[in-house]
Amino acid sequence: MPRILCFGDSNTWGYNPSNGERWPDGVRWTSRLQQHLNEESQKPTAWTLIEEGLNGRTTMWNDVLKPHRDGSAALPMVLLTHRPLDWVVIMLGTNDLKSQYPSEPAWIAEGVRKLVGQVRETDNAGQTAPQILIVSPAPMHDANNWASGFINGREKSLQLASFFSAVAKEEGCYFLDAGQVCEASPIDGLHIDAQGHAALAAFIYEALEGLTD
Repeated sequence: MPRILCFGDSNTWGYNPSNGERWPDGVRWTSRLQQHLNEESQKPTAWTLIEEGLNGRTTMWNDVLKPHRDGSAALPMVLLTHRPLDWVVIMLGTNDLKSQYPSEPAWIAEGVRKLVGQVRETDNAGQTAPQILIVSPAPMHDANNWASGFINGREKSLQLASFFSAVAKEEGCYFLDAGQVCEASPIDGLHIDAQGHAALAAFIYEALEGLTD
């Protein structure tokens, strides 16, 4: 039974931009992805998908106002908890764009590289290291309610894909750009809507199907 860990921020947790609540199962891209893998896949083996999203999570920066958001501090424990894993999907970077951090896209990509190294270095219950899929996050929308905290956030978010793609190529990982199928809702500028979750789930599913033939 293949096991896949989805490690991300509020768009993996399933933050609803309309009300701040959590999108339910069947709406979140993670739960939709699991449905695709187990209902549409032509492969006979069922998948176990582990949702590991946290609002405000960054690749490697500490938030003085919200503790425990440093992804690099959390990932090794999460990997050990859920091992053995076959795949790790990393979709982070939006919160790194906050102006309180060194928010240039190149630095954010280095944060992703650090996470990739942690996946490779953490014991996978004696099995080979999981395959890694890096997903650059949905671009921010111009109508961002938190614009003052994300100086040039939209512009920088659009640059993440090229930097993440370069890291993926250098590190031998797979890469997808979520911006090809969705972007943040204009309601709050940061979080994807139900349609975006559906599109992202289908996008990742199609990629995984092709990669696991």
